[in-house]
Amino acid sequence: MYQETIITACLTLAWGCDGARILGLAAFSMRSHWIVMEPLFQELAARGHNVTVLSSFPQKTPLPNYTDIDFSDRLKPIMNEFSVEMIRKRVSSPWATTFFFRDVHGDSCKVLDEPEYQNLLKAQDQYDLVITEVFGSDCFAYYAHKLNIPMIAVTTSMAMPWAADRFGMPDNPSYILNYFQRFGPDMSLWERIYNTVTLLYGKFWHLWIFSRETQAMVEKSFGEPLPPVDVVVANTSMYFINSYHALLQSRPYPPNVVEVGGIHIKKRKPLSKDLQEILDNAKQGAIIMSFGSLVRAATLPKPIIMMFMKVFSKIPQTVIFKYEEDLPEAPPNVVIRKWLSQRDLIEHKNVIAVIQHGGLSSTIEAVHFGKPMIGIPFFADQKGNIKHLERRDTCIQLDFDNLSEEAVSTAVSEIINNPKYTENMRRLSEQFRDRPMTALQSAVYWTEYVIRHHGAPHLQPASVHLPFYQYLLLDVVAIFVISLLALIYALYFLVSRTLAALGWNAAKSVKQAKASKKIN
Repeated sequence: MYQETIITACLTLAWGCDGARILGLAAFSMRSHWIVMEPLFQELAARGHNVTVLSSFPQKTPLPNYTDIDFSDRLKPIMNEFSVEMIRKRVSSPWATTFFFRDVHGDSCKVLDEPEYQNLLKAQDQYDLVITEVFGSDCFAYYAHKLNIPMIAVTTSMAMPWAADRFGMPDNPSYILNYFQRFGPDMSLWERIYNTVTLLYGKFWHLWIFSRETQAMVEKSFGEPLPPVDVVVANTSMYFINSYHALLQSRPYPPNVVEVGGIHIKKRKPLSKDLQEILDNAKQGAIIMSFGSLVRAATLPKPIIMMFMKVFSKIPQTVIFKYEEDLPEAPPNVVIRKWLSQRDLIEHKNVIAVIQHGGLSSTIEAVHFGKPMIGIPFFADQKGNIKHLERRDTCIQLDFDNLSEEAVSTAVSEIINNPKYTENMRRLSEQFRDRPMTALQSAVYWTEYVIRHHGAPHLQPASVHLPFYQYLLLDVVAIFVISLLALIYALYFLVSRTLAALGWNAAKSVKQAKASKKIN
């Protein structure tokens, strides 16, 4: 503890800058997104910056330097709101997921007409920095433009397909997997084709269609003509991504893009007395089963729930299951709770495995604490997250559409009894934790760097402002092609003229020879 205090003090001296006025626009009301952004706001306030946050998640206890503007009555927090059937119907493919993101995040843009947001338009010289989220819509990026201040964007998942161009991130689909994919990095020809098509599809709709809708919506709210979205977001100073190369994929990032995967992992809070006793007494080990804060586990088909209960009844381990309703059919070794803090549970030494959906924050928690997983992904990036762990032998994936008692029983037995999963996950955990700074320290350092250097435009690659034909060297290729064609034509012209001349001379010689013979 003493060492941590010394380190924190040293970092404060090293990074310190005068207290800035920071505006946090976290209007997207999913709790799984908020938990990634909240620690940064809290830490910036703790370091003396004046932080004003507009969100649906006000602090339970007021914090110094932290001002909440509560929107929970107008943007209801999304927790346990979605049924499994609805998610699988609306987000069944990359094509549908693109529109789902637009619709869900676009709904949050409706707050632009609220008085608190309208007042921001008059807040010239009141803020030094905007922090907002990159997900479906870019409507909140216009506040940085309007207030003429730097902006930091946060993505609570891996990088979104449409974010690459605005930050100068390479996204070559020959080896870089996009958000929608479940493949490994060594893709087959078909997988590379699919990866390319879904990447271009997501970019097309977001950059060419949705961005125009966003611009029209913001212009209506602001009451004035505004630049296109691509011009506004191209001036983003920094991009924080909730990923880390040890967990997902190693890929090149420019200096204005920083991975902060694990930023949401805070110090452990004490468990309730009953859960603490349950885990302490789980001498055979405990398994945590949770499908996150978005999907209601109680909406799983009843036969699937009963199938899991039957499998659990045959093992000696304790199972703690997040289930939002009463479940009288649960066997004695299954503990039902309507809400669980997975982070606080899985750190316990007796927890030996986690069964979950593959949401990125939940996956990061399992990796951070070295707990092997059984993954049952439903939608979006969950299949890809599980795939990255599966290829490292730290996780077993089950297909929701083909769940059977035998498949579940085999997976549970394998994850419990085969030590390779625990050993590999602990190795991955060491790689994930081994960094020069924690994720939160990195985010704070680069936030203050942007403040100190007035937006740090020197970090931005020149590619951000290049037309696509220059970025892809199409003009250079065109010059090469034209030059090559001109050279080929010149050679053709020269050769054909030469051959024609030689042919004419030869023909002339033949005619002269024939003429001589006739005379003779």
